[in-house]
Amino acid sequence: MAALEELEIHSKSYFVRWVNVSANHTISWSIQPHKKSVNFGIFKHPGQSTQLSSNLPTSDSHSTDSNENLPATSGSRNQHSSVIEKLNGIGLKTIKWIGKCEANTISQGTYDVPTNEGGNYALVFDNTFSKQVSKTVTLVLLTYPTGFRPHVSAAATIGRSQPSRSSESLTQPRTRRRGNSRSTLNAQLSYASVHTGQLQKRRRKRGQGWARRFFSLDFTSSTLSYYHDPNSSALRGAIPLSLAAVATNEKSREISIDSGTEVWHLRSSNDQDFVAWKRALEKASCKDASKDDELAVPGAPAPELRLSLPSTPSPAEESEWTRVERLVSKISGSRDAVRLLAKDTDPKYLASPLPSPSERPRGRSPSPHPSANDSPTDPKRPPFWRRKTSGTSIHSGKQANSAQLVVPTKEGPGRPASSHSHADGMDTIHDSLMAVLHDLDNVMSEFSTLIAESKQRRHPPTPTMAPRKSMESDMSQEFFDATDGGTVSPLLTIQDSDNEEETVGGAAENVEDDAPSDSDEEAQSAAPQDSSSASPLFPARPKSLSPLPLDSIRRRQNILAPTVMPPSLIGFLRKNVGKDLSQISMPVSANEPLSLLQRAAEIMEYSSLLDQAAHVSDSAERLMYVTAFALSSLSSNRVRERSIRKPFNPMLGETYELVREDRGFRFIAEKVSHRPVQLAYQADSKEWSLAQSPMPSQKFWGKSAEITTEGRVRITLHATGERFSWTPATSFLRNIIAGEKYVEPVGEMTIFNESTGQRTISTFKAGGMFSGRSEEVSTRAVDANHKPLSLGLSGTWPSSISLTRDGSPSGKPIWTAGDLVPSAPKHYGLTSFAATLNEITPIENSHLPPTDSRLRPDQRALEDGDLDRAEEIKVQLEEAQRARRRDMEASGQSWNPRWFTRVSDDSDGEIVWRLKGGKDSYWDERARGSWSNVVPVFEA
Repeated sequence: MAALEELEIHSKSYFVRWVNVSANHTISWSIQPHKKSVNFGIFKHPGQSTQLSSNLPTSDSHSTDSNENLPATSGSRNQHSSVIEKLNGIGLKTIKWIGKCEANTISQGTYDVPTNEGGNYALVFDNTFSKQVSKTVTLVLLTYPTGFRPHVSAAATIGRSQPSRSSESLTQPRTRRRGNSRSTLNAQLSYASVHTGQLQKRRRKRGQGWARRFFSLDFTSSTLSYYHDPNSSALRGAIPLSLAAVATNEKSREISIDSGTEVWHLRSSNDQDFVAWKRALEKASCKDASKDDELAVPGAPAPELRLSLPSTPSPAEESEWTRVERLVSKISGSRDAVRLLAKDTDPKYLASPLPSPSERPRGRSPSPHPSANDSPTDPKRPPFWRRKTSGTSIHSGKQANSAQLVVPTKEGPGRPASSHSHADGMDTIHDSLMAVLHDLDNVMSEFSTLIAESKQRRHPPTPTMAPRKSMESDMSQEFFDATDGGTVSPLLTIQDSDNEEETVGGAAENVEDDAPSDSDEEAQSAAPQDSSSASPLFPARPKSLSPLPLDSIRRRQNILAPTVMPPSLIGFLRKNVGKDLSQISMPVSANEPLSLLQRAAEIMEYSSLLDQAAHVSDSAERLMYVTAFALSSLSSNRVRERSIRKPFNPMLGETYELVREDRGFRFIAEKVSHRPVQLAYQADSKEWSLAQSPMPSQKFWGKSAEITTEGRVRITLHATGERFSWTPATSFLRNIIAGEKYVEPVGEMTIFNESTGQRTISTFKAGGMFSGRSEEVSTRAVDANHKPLSLGLSGTWPSSISLTRDGSPSGKPIWTAGDLVPSAPKHYGLTSFAATLNEITPIENSHLPPTDSRLRPDQRALEDGDLDRAEEIKVQLEEAQRARRRDMEASGQSWNPRWFTRVSDDSDGEIVWRLKGGKDSYWDERARGSWSNVVPVFEA
C-alpha cells in the first residue's frame, strides 16, 4: 500500500492515522511538518494477526512495555508522557516513539512488523504541546513485504492496502485509495461506494457549539473521514468503523462514533440526511463485519461474544495473492515507464523538493502527469472523493512524482530539451504514454477478474453482530447495547433520557465553521450559523452603555514634539535575532507616549464604518463596510516616523478606557497576560459590540521585523444579529538596519460573515525589490457556496478605499483616512485621534481606576519631555512588577485579570477573554466610583 496525504492536527490534540499491516511487512514513512514541528510515534491495536476487534478496550487495559522504545534523545519523558499514558491507558501498545519531527524537514523511518504481530497500527501525530497553533503535515506512507522495498517510484504504486483512511486525504492525486486488502481490491470505485455530505460536528470543548464539516464514508475501506469543507485538502480526522462503536439517536438526529482514542458527536440538519447517513453507516459496518475473520470484545471472553471464522488462509487464497504480487510488479514497471517518459517531456518533472501545501493551489495536484482518468475525452472529472479507487489512475504518474519526497532521483546532464524540440516530439510521446496507460488498464482488468473469482468466499453473509458498548461520551455516561437476536443493525440505538443535554428543537448551541489556524488557510469558508444563539466567543449586547450619553467636550489637537531621536536599534537588536522584541527592555527614548493598550484602541478611530454597516439593508454591502473597518486600522502606521518608536509595554493588570460621546461608544482594555503578552478589550455601541484578545508579537529577522497579532477580532451587529470575525493582517517593519523605515502589510486578510457564510479576501499588493512600500489593496467577496459576489473594494490602505461593482468603481470612497496632527513627522507621526488617547478630559477626570494608562507616571513624563525622570520611573515600575511576580510564584498563586474572564480556548487553540458583567463589572464599578480588588500597578 502507498499513500501521500496532507494531515491537519489541532492544537492541544493528537491525530491517529490507522494502518492495517500484515506480519513480516514493513511500515515506511516520510513526514514533513510545515511551519511548526510535531511529535510522532507508532502504537498497536491489541488485536492479533490481521483480525480487528470490534472496539478498543476499556481504560483498565494497560501496556506493559510502553517505554521500551522511547529514545533518550526524543526529549523529556514528561513532555510526551501524557499522550503515551493516555494511549496506553485505552489499550494501545507503544511500538516506537520517534519524538520531535522538525518543521520543513523530512523525517524518515521504518518499522518491521514481526511474525504474528500483524494488525492495526496507529501512527500518532502529537500536537498537545502547542497551545494555540494547529499543524499541517505531509505524510508519505508505504507498506511492503520486509526485505522487498519497492523501487523509488514504488511510492506511487499499489501494494496491499489497509482499512484505514479514505483517501480524500490525498493531496496528489485527488483520488481514493482502495479498501482493506482482505476485503476488496476493486479495480473501480463507483459513485455508490462513497457516501458524502455535510454534518454538524460538536466542537472539542463543551459549550463551543457545533461546526459544519464535510464527511466522506468509504464503503470499500469502511472508513469515515472529515474535512473542513468539500474543497479542503487537509484531512482532519478519520475513523475505521472496524475499530469504532456507532450509536444513533433518531429524535435528536445525532450520531456518536467512538474509536476509543476519540469520540465524534455528529448531527444532521434534517431527518432525510439522518436516515441517509444511518443507512450508509449500517451498510459500511455490515460490510466491514463480513471482512473480519473474528469479532472480539477484549476483556469479555464469554463464548457468545466471539464469532470465529477460519483464521488460516486456504491454498486458493495463497495462490491468488501470489498472482496479486506478480501484477503489482507489472504495475510498478509500467509506472516507471510512465515516469521516465514524463521526465523526458517536461523539465518540471526532474527531481525537485516536494512543494509545501502553501506553495501550490489548494485542492490541486502539482504534477500534471496523464492518467486514465485524465483522458481528453473526459472533460468533467468527478470530485476527488468519487474517483476510481485502484483503477487506472489511483497511483499514476502524478503520485510517482511524489516519491521524490522520499528519494530524490538523479538528473542526467543536459536532460531538458529546448521548447522547440519539446513541442515537436509531443505527439509521439503522448502516444507512448497512452500505450503504457492502456497496458495498465489491462492489468487492472486482471485484478477485477481475480477479485470476481473469490468474491463469494471473501464476502460471506453478514454474521449476527455481537453486543457492542459505547465508549466514553460527553452525551451520556451509560453503556448501550444492541438488541439481541436476528439480523439487526450494527449501530447502537440511544433512547432519549432525562440527562440528555439538548433536543433539536431547543438546541442552545450555535453551529458554525472553525476559523483556520494558519494564515495560509484563512481563505477557507465559514458556514452560516444560527445568529440567535449565544456564543461565548462573541461579545453580548450590554444592558446599558453607561456612562453614555454625555455632553460633547473639546479635545486637544496635538502633543509636544520629542526632544531627542530614538536610539539606534542595530546595536542591541543584532544580539537578539529571532527573539520577541516585546520581551526586550529598551530605553524610554525608544517609546512613543502611548501604551500598547492605547494603540489597540486606535482600531476605534473609524467606528463610523460599523455604524454605517448596521444601517445597510444588504448583507453583502454590510460585509463591505466591516471589511473597510478592518482595513482602516492599518492607516495609523501611514507616517513613516511612527515606525521608529514602539508603544509602552503595559504593566500586568494595567487598563485603559475610552469613552467617546461624539461617536457613541465606550471601550475598555486590560493586559491579562505578561508572558506571552496578551490584551483583552471590548467596545460597545448602540448598534454593535466588538471584542478581541490580541496577542501581539514582533520578531527581528535581520533587515526586517515581522509584526503579527494572534487573536480574532469579533463583531456583533445587534439589529441583524450578524457576526463577523477576522485575524489582523501580518505586517513587516522594513529597513531596520539602514534606509527609511516603514510598515507594510503583506499577504491576505479574510473577513468572515459567520452568519451568512459570506467572506471577503483582501490582498495586499507585494512591492518590488526597489519600489519601496506597496500601498495597494484589493478585496474580492464570495458567498457561502464560494461563488463570487459582484461587490468588492479597491484602493490604498493608507489613504482611501472605494466600493467596486464587478471590478469597476461604483462611486466615492466609503473610507478616507482621517487627519494627522500638525507637523506629524515631528510629533511621533501621530494621527489626530491618537493624540487624544492619553489626554485626561472631564469624562475621565476622577473616574479612572488607578491602573489606567493615562496615570502611568513614566509615560506621562515622556509626553511632558522629561526623559530622565521617565527613564528612572520606568526602571522602578519594571522592577516592582518583577517583585510581584516573584511573590506570586513563591506563594503558588497565579495572576487573575480584574475585568476579564477567560472563556475557554476555541477549537483552533485561541485564548479568548470576555468582559465580566454584573455588579462586579468595570462599568458598574465606574458608575459607583469604587475600584475594589485593584492592584496598584503604578506604585514602585
